[in-house]
Amino acid sequence: MTILHILLIYFGILILLVNQGTVYDYAQKKGYEGIKYRLIALIPVFGFKYFQKNKPLVKVTDRELKYLISPEILGKRIMLYGLLLLGAFIVIIPTSVIIYLSLSNNLLQTLFTVFVIILAFLLHQGTVVEYASKKGYEGIKPGLMGLIPVYGFYYYKKIPKRRNATKESMRDIFKFSSMLSRLLIYAEITFVAVIVIVPVVYIFGMAFANVRSDVPNQIWPSNPSFGAFTYLFEETNFTRWYTNTLTIALINMLGGTLLITGAAYVFARFSFKGKKAGLLTILVLQAFPSFMGLIAMYVLFWKFNLLGRPTYLSILYIGGSIPGNLWLIKGFLSQIPKDLDESAMIDGANKLQIFFKIILPLSVPILTFVAVSMFMGPWMDYLLPGYLLRFAPAGAPPDYDISRQWTLAVGLFRFINDLNYQHYSAFAAGAILVGLPITALYMAFQKYLIEGIMAGATKG
Repeated sequence: MTILHILLIYFGILILLVNQGTVYDYAQKKGYEGIKYRLIALIPVFGFKYFQKNKPLVKVTDRELKYLISPEILGKRIMLYGLLLLGAFIVIIPTSVIIYLSLSNNLLQTLFTVFVIILAFLLHQGTVVEYASKKGYEGIKPGLMGLIPVYGFYYYKKIPKRRNATKESMRDIFKFSSMLSRLLIYAEITFVAVIVIVPVVYIFGMAFANVRSDVPNQIWPSNPSFGAFTYLFEETNFTRWYTNTLTIALINMLGGTLLITGAAYVFARFSFKGKKAGLLTILVLQAFPSFMGLIAMYVLFWKFNLLGRPTYLSILYIGGSIPGNLWLIKGFLSQIPKDLDESAMIDGANKLQIFFKIILPLSVPILTFVAVSMFMGPWMDYLLPGYLLRFAPAGAPPDYDISRQWTLAVGLFRFINDLNYQHYSAFAAGAILVGLPITALYMAFQKYLIEGIMAGATKG
């Protein structure tokens, strides 16, 4: 189907909708309402002639009828219907393409089938829960019973009511508008769940597929194996890459968080000359991306003989994270009352004791958020280590294996970029192992993370 065909269909439907809307409004003004008259209004020309000839059932003036077909009203109607129809086309055309492709592609067909099954279960479950709620049954049990197809609804239909609900309110649950709104809500939730969960499952499937150069077209392999994991640990320097990255991440998290918190404490609690200018300078520095300084970073590492030494990348990671995180922590610390500092000083505490014994314990949410975000950085960064770790360190022997100094991002990228070492399953297996420490950290500090994300947003 060409663009011309799509445009012809679009304008054809638009003309029908505008005609139907205008004629039915004209009919309503004359007192004709109902499905029968809606259908008559759909007929071009005849619909308008039909209502024009019939006598009005209610009192209406010719001026009111002529106003409905005036250029001003028709223009607004065309604009409104045109935008609504355009939105419908934007949704319907991609959906139709996905459905068509799902019928011709095994992977998409599987995804589409999974989507429809999950949607049907959720729609059934939501309807049963609402039906049970109308009858006075709420809690976990209706939700679980709703997951049982047909029987869940049959069960709550047979048991007596606990709440006085009219038959009309019970019928409202199954009205087309209610079912459609419920369908759209669950369709959106299911779609989001599928596009989030399926790639994760696919990565696990690829890791256990043990394929080198072919990308699997199945979500889960028919013969899963641990061959890719064995290859990682026995035939590559994966353990060394993992150690390098973990070391950098820990230094970045612990050292960077402590350093930035100390600087933020100074800006939040002390008044000194150049404070405002210093904060504005830090804010401006945040606007420049880190890759703009790659040449300067390379020259500095070269002059200080740091090329090929992965641990020293922490200096750059910590330095690059100072501007944004300093402002974030400073905003949080400014919300802590200064009365606490003054009370502690009266009791004989010095500034260092106030910082470690009062400020740090109260700043756990924001410090947790900053620490986790700084821990994540080295695991996902390829540009910086790929640029500074491709040279052997000063004094290295001729037979030195340069891959021993790589981080995980550099090493794993080799499995999809270098034809001599191409191994898609090893890449997927490495990606899974990369996610383990980050997931563990999120699970350990999840109660602080949400509060930490919002913390510091208030101006201090």
